[in-house]
Amino acid sequence: MATENAQVHTHELCVTCRYWTQVRVEGPGVPGIPGSPAVGTCKRYAPHPSVGTGHAHVLWPLTAAGEYCGEWTARTRVAVAA
Repeated sequence: MATENAQVHTHELCVTCRYWTQVRVEGPGVPGIPGSPAVGTCKRYAPHPSVGTGHAHVLWPLTAAGEYCGEWTARTRVAVAA
């Protein structure tokens, strides 16, 4: 059963979800973490307020490209009228 669940979710990752936008690329460039995964913002739900920073702004949750949450939705392509 666990193997079946793992196989179902292999394509339902943040990187293929319509609500995910990449903000940092994979690989070097993350100080002290060579080969780190790509990171993006999840816009499935409204952003949450930043607390204790002294600034008035909101943040979208950051997730790695290879994560999943169970609310994955496929990206859709919109046909452009010619």
